[in-house]
Amino acid sequence: MTDPGRAQASQFWSYLEARMEEAGLSTSDLVRAVGVHRSRLTDWRRGKSLSMDTARALARLFSVPLLEVMVAAGQLTDDEANARPLRSPSSLSDAVLLYELRRRLAGDDEEPE
Repeated sequence: MTDPGRAQASQFWSYLEARMEEAGLSTSDLVRAVGVHRSRLTDWRRGKSLSMDTARALARLFSVPLLEVMVAAGQLTDDEANARPLRSPSSLSDAVLLYELRRRLAGDDEEPE
């Protein structure tokens, strides 16, 4: 049962708790492994963001992609994390550029096979 005087934990904190449980880690293990002050845990429970260095350390600790940590922390959306990498137009053939132009003008979001 949740203490009524205590704010609900953030989505990111819930993510961290699940990962710590899977890895068999305590909060003390987490702060040591990631190199943050214990007060950061309270910040994360309240929904405050984390630095890129900390996100990278968490991704390494839990052996998950950095983008997963960034989405869990609310710093990226699922759509942003799954966006296709952009290619330089100069690396594309004329045929591909024309196809892409026609597709965009027509509003077609499907890619050629």
